[in-house]
Amino acid sequence: MADYYKTNLQHIQDELKRIDVLLNLQVSRFRQDNKVMDGFQGIYISEDEINSVLDQGTQYTVNEEDQSITALKGHLIELESEISQKTIISLEKMVELRLSSLANNFDLTSFEIDCILVCLAPALDRKYEKLYAYLNDDITKKHPTVDLVLNLLCISSNCKIHSRKYFNSSESLLKYNLIEFTGENTGNMLSTFIKVDDRIINYILGIDFIDTRIENYCKLIKQQESLDDLILPEELKEQIENIIKFNLKNQSSDQYSTCLLQGSYGAGKKSISYAICEELNKKIIVLDIEALINNEANFEEITYLTFREAMIQNAAVYIEHFEHLYADDIKNNFYRNIIFKNLEGFKGISFIASKERIELTEKQISLFKIEIPVLSYSMRKKIWRKFLGTEISEEDVDAIANKFKFAPGQIKDVILSGKKFAALEGRQNLTSKDIYNGCKGQSSHKLSKLAKKIKPNYRWNDLVLPEDKKEQLTELINYIKNKGIVYHDWGFYKRLSLGKGLNVSFAGSSGTGKTMAAEVIASELNLDIYKVDLSMVVSKYIGETEKNLNKIFDAAEESNAILFFDEADALFGKRSEVRDSHDRYANIEISYLLQKMEENEGIVILATNLSQNIDDAFLRRMHFTIEFPFPNEISRSEIWKTLIPQEAPVADDIDFDFLAHNFQLAGGNIKNIIINSAFYAAENSGVINMNHIMKGIRREYQKIGKVCSKSDFGEYYKIIQ
Repeated sequence: MADYYKTNLQHIQDELKRIDVLLNLQVSRFRQDNKVMDGFQGIYISEDEINSVLDQGTQYTVNEEDQSITALKGHLIELESEISQKTIISLEKMVELRLSSLANNFDLTSFEIDCILVCLAPALDRKYEKLYAYLNDDITKKHPTVDLVLNLLCISSNCKIHSRKYFNSSESLLKYNLIEFTGENTGNMLSTFIKVDDRIINYILGIDFIDTRIENYCKLIKQQESLDDLILPEELKEQIENIIKFNLKNQSSDQYSTCLLQGSYGAGKKSISYAICEELNKKIIVLDIEALINNEANFEEITYLTFREAMIQNAAVYIEHFEHLYADDIKNNFYRNIIFKNLEGFKGISFIASKERIELTEKQISLFKIEIPVLSYSMRKKIWRKFLGTEISEEDVDAIANKFKFAPGQIKDVILSGKKFAALEGRQNLTSKDIYNGCKGQSSHKLSKLAKKIKPNYRWNDLVLPEDKKEQLTELINYIKNKGIVYHDWGFYKRLSLGKGLNVSFAGSSGTGKTMAAEVIASELNLDIYKVDLSMVVSKYIGETEKNLNKIFDAAEESNAILFFDEADALFGKRSEVRDSHDRYANIEISYLLQKMEENEGIVILATNLSQNIDDAFLRRMHFTIEFPFPNEISRSEIWKTLIPQEAPVADDIDFDFLAHNFQLAGGNIKNIIINSAFYAAENSGVINMNHIMKGIRREYQKIGKVCSKSDFGEYYKIIQ
């Protein structure tokens, strides 16, 4: 016979042998106590049987002279001693015995473990159903009752009375749903049937599938990340190391900690929790609060079963998307209390993860609070280089790290997306274009609800401006390209608490190229650009405009996109003298905008027809203010030539010098005229000629309220008459 258990099942089989001996003892007692027997035993109870019960003394008095009972008792003592010795040696040899683990994880007594074994037996072998029916004196009662368990496991009436406490809802068996009462509620606990919870049965048998009731909302993570693999600021890494030391020191006393992890999407909240659990040699169960709420699941049951699963698996709990419980919903206060209640009773390490800052009172829970900052430029470069290796040039990596303030998780997602872009083209090697496409794919979809994404179609050569204006735009682009070097590598960020973003003002009359210039900047920098839809932002309801603006600025910074406010006067206009409540709230909105512009770390471009209409406080916060002049004759001639695509069929009779000299129009008007002319040509000759352009000019003049004079049209006047 082996001196220890090599497998968990060997241990269970021996424990069931012990239960078999207990059952044999109980059958012997039952036969001794029930002297009156007939052929209908278990179908009905005769009066002679009742008299026999009334005449007997204490139910548990055993005839010590009965040799079979004495022999069984001796065998039971030997078996218990053998199982105990083998269990000790097995655990020393690091053999996992699930019954021992269950007892340790839920602080179970030997009585509670034996109760589970008695109730587990019918689920493993149907022979126990006949034994239990016999001992229950009813062939329909094939499962153990509380009374039967007490009779099997207690040697005296005092023991039986004392052991009833284990079936209270506050004790471990029912508190953790290790067992459950089944059948009709007769009002007498002794006659209540007991069964072991299905998940507990699976666990005891070595089956580690997560509880089916929570599998849609939870996942068990076994492969962890090493703390050494994380690229984090030294101060944060030191905090994490201290948390690990605290938990290692208090593991034996069951004094674990709850950590509140706050940081944006992909900031590394999971990676940090995985690293902590790796050091503590623990698995981790992730509970998705967002999925729970969206699917309208039984929040209380799922939460409870998740924490129980963590206790079963000796795992940590990671509560994901906790910020959803702070949204404006009356149910959320109830849900939060459920989470806190489970956290307070949980004997293990746990993590609360939130993308937004949340405040918890000390009465609710005592915890470690970890703020995960936005990665610095230098840290982003390290992470990009670590994940990309030598696939992308160092210069391109530095440019990407500078333009996109991604967290580690987002960087992993970007590279994965980049590989898919490469695969679509049949390539295995990554290019900087693939990475840029992956970066843009990370742009926040929240922004599209309040702003319109513009696809930059214009390039630097399409922009017709005086040289000094082009030089200013070049300086602006270089500012963004070198921001990381100046602020982080050269330490200038230490001198700035706010205002680390880029605020730009474009001023000029309609059609002078402000929107085109914004597109050119986005194109040159390979960044997304969003045009703010003012109709979706400005609200007549007090406070709603501020909420919308907050969403826009936060989403823009998260998506690393350029925010473009066209006709900015509507939002950024001058504060007025307060005559009524409307003026007061309008000024509050402007003050709020000033605050957001000050805090902004992204790129914001304001376009206005008249810079005088913008509040001076905004203009003082601009890093660049560029005036877009009305195009002179030379510029207009270049605009006419530039805006006609090379693919378009153009007649030789088009006199660009005449058009530039006679028609003082902005670039936006010229663009409209050329497009209209193209449609006239498509319907007529198929080639754009001077006649089509004159008709286009006539329509544009009518639209802007300008008179078509003979002095302007000259020899072509007859075409428009």
